[in-house]
Amino acid sequence: MTSSNLSALIDAYAAIKTQLGRLEVEKKRLEAALAELPAGAYESEDNRLTISDSVRLGYDAELADKVKAATDAATRAVLDGLSRQYLAAHTIDKTVRTHRVGLPTGKGLSS
Repeated sequence: MTSSNLSALIDAYAAIKTQLGRLEVEKKRLEAALAELPAGAYESEDNRLTISDSVRLGYDAELADKVKAATDAATRAVLDGLSRQYLAAHTIDKTVRTHRVGLPTGKGLSS
């Protein structure tokens, strides 16, 4: 890959990330405008919108902290009971790729 190809890829990727951010803001604005509508199906000339409500179980902050602590303790207890050899044999490397976009080094920085 040439330097100019890489530069074009970086710029195109950054432009898309910027557009996605703007689109997410616009999506939230539109959802806020639709929030007062009751659940149901709505149609325009070109599209159909179905709004449905569902209830999901959630924990308040106090219980969430207790659940996390219990889960962490149980995980530690299980891992502490396993041999180093077992852990080594059943541990896998997992590559996670992250893409971050920002200004090039030295540009847009105020002194």
